Amino acid sequence: MSDGLPPAAILRDAGIAMLPEGMLPVAMRPREGRAWLVDWQGTRAVLRQLPASSASDLQEDVCWLHGFLTSLAALGFCSPKPLPCFGGRSWTTGADGLVYEIVSYLPGDTVGWAAVPPMEEIGALLGRYHAAARQVRVCGQRPSALPLADVPGILLSGRLESAGVDPEGAAAIRSLAAALADDLAVARGQASDPLVIHGDFTNHNVLAAGHPARPTGVIDFALAHQETPLADIGYGLWRSGRPRQEADYLDLARVQRFVSGYARVSPLSAQAATVIALYLRGRGLQMIAKRVRAGRQETGMLAQVQWLSAHARALDDAIAAALA
Repeated sequence: MSDGLPPAAILRDAGIAMLPEGMLPVAMRPREGRAWLVDWQGTRAVLRQLPASSASDLQEDVCWLHGFLTSLAALGFCSPKPLPCFGGRSWTTGADGLVYEIVSYLPGDTVGWAAVPPMEEIGALLGRYHAAARQVRVCGQRPSALPLADVPGILLSGRLESAGVDPEGAAAIRSLAAALADDLAVARGQASDPLVIHGDFTNHNVLAAGHPARPTGVIDFALAHQETPLADIGYGLWRSGRPRQEADYLDLARVQRFVSGYARVSPLSAQAATVIALYLRGRGLQMIAKRVRAGRQETGMLAQVQWLSAHARALDDAIAAALA
């Protein structure tokens, strides 16, 4: 690449045109890799360079995700649709050895920390997403997935020390991981059948438009995988349940509004409250597990996990009240 642009050969061979810089931002910075706003046969799209990985594993992973997204878009749910611009495929490997994918661009503004649309409407959108996702069948688990059930095994191994986590932090994480394993065993019978969850259904991945703003779509399925839909609620609230980005605690009123909005679209039993809280707490440990598995000692999310553990009863009660 030159000047931060994708390889010219990929653009030329697929008939992709970069959008004018003065019209739209040319380069975006998603969680991993790089992305650009482009045009393909009159369709505004996002061309993304995926982070370096094992080529075969990454290609299998992209195939799994794009197969799901294609089926989801066919159901009419507003989500990115893979575009077959690379000889009928929506992804390709460049001469640089990196994998590039292309999906349709969704208009709208990310909700983020805005007060409108309200949390109830974000929760309701997740309920509608799950209704659509239940109609899609996939072949097995996503190759890159780290289901919560696999997290205790990683954190109870020697990987914390290998990644350079300090002894005090490692001891605290192990204690929480052991409790997570026990709680997952108890909750196994209460979790509903798995579907492809979004995996990161936060307000920052929800688009809104209109006056007043209303949710219009969902982006960034980078963490999608098969899991109980209750996990999607907990994982989304890990971030969106906070009062602001830097907080390491939750605003229980925000949590209640999100859950009540979801339940109006997809009713839940009272027993779901404990499972949602479990996956919310487990999200932080999952994030730590992913990092130590990659040899990184990032454990900043531990403070929020500890807060959730210390306030487990209050969180359970708040979610149960929203479901009542």
